[in-house]
Amino acid sequence: MSEKRRHERMVVSLKVSYLSKGDLRRDLVTDLSPGGLFVRTTKPLPIGTAVDLEVLVENDESPMHVRGKVIWLRQGRGAEGMGIQFTGVMGEVLAELVKEASSKTRG
Repeated sequence: MSEKRRHERMVVSLKVSYLSKGDLRRDLVTDLSPGGLFVRTTKPLPIGTAVDLEVLVENDESPMHVRGKVIWLRQGRGAEGMGIQFTGVMGEVLAELVKEASSKTRG
């Protein structure tokens, strides 16, 4: 399998909430890069679905709002979920904030 990523990814554990068929879902972001993120969920949205996410960055009281589109799904093996590609500029800002926060805790 060839590596398609254009951005460095970070392993994270961030709370995320978003609407799915009118219901508020709360799941976990386990992988993040300036280009997108992976949401671990047993009920992923269909590929092509536009989604507005609220991601809670550690120690921040208010969530960060980012927009994206579901571009791939992982089902039936290990950590199920959906890969979301950012469609707005806030995804890069989110990745930078998380990177800064993790470097402060390490150091």
